[in-house]
Amino acid sequence: MNNVNHSSVDYLVQLSCGYWKSCILFAAVEFDIFTLINNGKHTRKDISQSIRSDERATEMLLNALVSLELLTKQADRYDNSQISELYLVKGKPYYQGDFIHHLHNIMENWTMIRETIETGKAVSLKDLPEEVDPHDLRDFITAMHAIASVKTEILCSKICLQEAKTLLDLAGGPGTYAIACAKANPQLRAVVFDLEHVVKLTREFIQAAGVEDRVITQAGNCLEDSFGENAYDAILASNLLHIYNPENNRKILKKCHDALRSGGQVIIHEFVLDETRTHPQFAALFSLNMLIGTQEGASYSESEYRAWLENTGFKDIKRIDLVSNSSLIIGKKIL
Repeated sequence: MNNVNHSSVDYLVQLSCGYWKSCILFAAVEFDIFTLINNGKHTRKDISQSIRSDERATEMLLNALVSLELLTKQADRYDNSQISELYLVKGKPYYQGDFIHHLHNIMENWTMIRETIETGKAVSLKDLPEEVDPHDLRDFITAMHAIASVKTEILCSKICLQEAKTLLDLAGGPGTYAIACAKANPQLRAVVFDLEHVVKLTREFIQAAGVEDRVITQAGNCLEDSFGENAYDAILASNLLHIYNPENNRKILKKCHDALRSGGQVIIHEFVLDETRTHPQFAALFSLNMLIGTQEGASYSESEYRAWLENTGFKDIKRIDLVSNSSLIIGKKIL
């Protein structure tokens, strides 16, 4: 009789039901349970009345959140755990509910993974309307601001902009990084470059940050439009190149080289694969996410980024790993 490795079987079970945990978190965020608890609703009765839900079912959800260490429980009282208090209470500086909501929104795309693998095409894009839904766009840009907000301090500390006077934040979305870089470097002026319907929202984030005098927007398409000639001391391409294929990425980086002054730097911020293309795990999974959700996107390795930079004229290329699954790959324009 063969011995059963129960830990291996349990690993497969945990892997198979992993989406249970995601769905519990998604429901809690949609109900805004963590904010309710922060505001004084601590019992199953109080919470179920606040969200107009079944009390027994609400208790099950709350107990599951305790098991996930997102809540604590003493007798009949529920409280937020430290992580929930910091990141899941609406109105807190690093609130991540908007980003979690975005991941909830794209969950259905992952149910199409088999057909996507069979065809090699993003099935989720097949029936999308030509016009971008304003509500969906605001959800996405707000989500990108949420996840960027927890990375701004470490990113700004790792890039040297003390001598830079101009920064281009390419496809910068909410402009979170441009705003943070401008605040950290008083001499810096920044331009957030993105599509016309995006920069309308970007201006709201710039205004809220009170940096309208030093951070502006420019509408454009990074594949179709020029970024200028010898115009910038630094260009940030954060979470952009994973959307495109290698040919288009070389095209974007060539335009970055043209737009930089001599001595300027391009700063790529991405989830970088190792040379086996299997690790880190998040980058490998994210590559599938790009297959499912974009026309030609993927995660790429350091050697690929280096080759594109070298082919487009960049020198002194270096990599800096951040603490949050992502890395910076920086190249300089040296004439």
